[in-house]
Amino acid sequence: MGTYEHLIVRKPINVNELPDHDFSQVIPYPVLMGKELVPEANAWALYLYIKTITQEMKDIAIKMDRATPHKHDFDEMYLMIGDEKAITFEVMLGDETYQVATPAAVYIPKGTPHAIRPVDATVGATGGLIPVCLNGEYITLPVDKG
Repeated sequence: MGTYEHLIVRKPINVNELPDHDFSQVIPYPVLMGKELVPEANAWALYLYIKTITQEMKDIAIKMDRATPHKHDFDEMYLMIGDEKAITFEVMLGDETYQVATPAAVYIPKGTPHAIRPVDATVGATGGLIPVCLNGEYITLPVDKG
């Protein structure tokens, strides 16, 4: 085994839930990177889905609830991947909401309340979402309701 072989994840770990999110239509979630897979990793990444979008998938996606607004003690990124405008997401950052379509990325500084949900999709296109937490594990904190 080479010096760096242990840094390569060849088999993700599937998880069946994610705190403050309801993506029940696309589980299990393959975790691509994290401290459970590479102990020294300072990033955690989840692969939500990337496949050809059918009308049924579009109907399910746009009916999904937005993730519960939450925050983290670390920076996070949403990597929206796939064909142009394959999926359009509604992204809440603080008290602002944006529409963001694939391919794109959103950087979320630590402590920023945020949430996401798909609001549109293009049938026949390929797309998905990879959240990347820059601390090696996924931990959410509640947002103060003030």
